[in-house]
Amino acid sequence: MKTNFQMIRTYEHEPKNKGFCTEEEVNKIQEHFNIKNRENIELQNLKDFVVMYYSNKAKKMDIVKEYEEIMKISDAISAITYIIDMEKINRGMEV
Repeated sequence: MKTNFQMIRTYEHEPKNKGFCTEEEVNKIQEHFNIKNRENIELQNLKDFVVMYYSNKAKKMDIVKEYEEIMKISDAISAITYIIDMEKINRGMEV
């Protein structure tokens, strides 16, 4: 298995629709980040890392000149953390 950093660097997020994931996108995220096979603590670590990585990436951008790219980053954070949270809920974990 790759590290969280390796997984996030190789993940290409190109949503078909803004604001929600298709079933195909959900499956892609689950598979790419190995969501179902992670221990509970690993899920939380991945979620924390996704938020930290993408937030730091967005902070370095110019909101006026790179608005569209920042919105893509926001969509990626939302999509990945949603899938992680759904898995946590299914396991009876706190979100």
